[in-house]
Amino acid sequence: MRLRRLQLFDYRNFERLDIELGSKVALFVGDNAQGKTNLLEAVYLLATLRGVRAETDVQLIRRELLSDVLPAARVVAEVETLAGALKLEVAVVARDAGRGANATKTVKVNGAPKRLSDAVGRLTAVLFSADDLLMIEGSPSLRRRYIDLTLMQVDQQYSSAPSRYERVLVQRNHLLKRVREGEAQAEELGFWTDELTKDGALIVQRRAAALVEIGGLAADYQRALAEGENLGVCYQPRIDSPPSDPALASEDEMAECLAANLTSGLSRDIAAGMTLQGPHRDDMLFALNDLPAAGYASRAQQRSVALSLRLAEAELLRRRRGEAPVLLLDDVLSEMDASRRHAVLSAVRDVEQLLITGSDWDRFPAGFTSGASCFSVIDGEVQPITAVQAAARTADS
Repeated sequence: MRLRRLQLFDYRNFERLDIELGSKVALFVGDNAQGKTNLLEAVYLLATLRGVRAETDVQLIRRELLSDVLPAARVVAEVETLAGALKLEVAVVARDAGRGANATKTVKVNGAPKRLSDAVGRLTAVLFSADDLLMIEGSPSLRRRYIDLTLMQVDQQYSSAPSRYERVLVQRNHLLKRVREGEAQAEELGFWTDELTKDGALIVQRRAAALVEIGGLAADYQRALAEGENLGVCYQPRIDSPPSDPALASEDEMAECLAANLTSGLSRDIAAGMTLQGPHRDDMLFALNDLPAAGYASRAQQRSVALSLRLAEAELLRRRRGEAPVLLLDDVLSEMDASRRHAVLSAVRDVEQLLITGSDWDRFPAGFTSGASCFSVIDGEVQPITAVQAAARTADS
């Protein structure tokens, strides 16, 4: 899979952008807050239909437009896949944006409108950013988001399961509070518990199976990035009595297990007014040399761990989709010494297509820039430069 052309219209800090990206490697260099991250996130939006750092979709629209009657942003890409050429377009339109209202998001595939769930994964992409370090040491929700966005790109059934599960969870929690306050009977929970176990079982089983595969791949990448560092990935389903190996359990077995645990824990759920077990509370443990990476790994080591997980994600997508995703690496070389930088660039040497950013040209050796399409990013403007110019800027850095 290869991104051939990217167009941005009033997206983030880009008023207009139209660039050709036919080469295997595209390198974008510029100071901080110039638009490098926004550019990569635009590609990731096309793959997942989710903004990365935006609290609401309104924030995807260029700020200067928010006083307009109908401010809108568009992201358009032309993609080459094994199945043929593909044109993707995502539009975000805000109403009453000045008052903080949410925006509506629409998508077209080859000019035809599609439901968001039907368009996810038409383009597959993996994004590494500095925020990935929070995946190591931050809240469990960030780790759940990592595996969910991975599976949504290649598993049509999974893509709608988490949102459906969350809607049922809200209803069950609301009813639990009413039961606690004496406004409803516990017997009324049966329907919502049954609905919760259906999607909950699917989510747990497929997360578990994917993380077994990701764990092995990530361990290999970590050893390649840092000799002598052994990475372990452990899935921790939040169920009182989980199966011995959730990855090997069938979805029916997982549903029976989840239902039994929800039944046995019902009194605690009622007392708390919320569902205390299930995939909405799952977690993952990342260990480096048998110690929790969150508490013992250095910043450089955490960055390597996060990158190993992203590279493992890319390989999982390649295996399940049958073609490699576009790899997006945002400022991946910062906070790394020369040996780790060399190992990172060696690890991504054979990817199908790489879009990578940096703040300094001297982070990238001449051998790397000579084979890349190089771009300078300044204040939402992207200018192509030649390999000779890139080499000269590297020498001047």
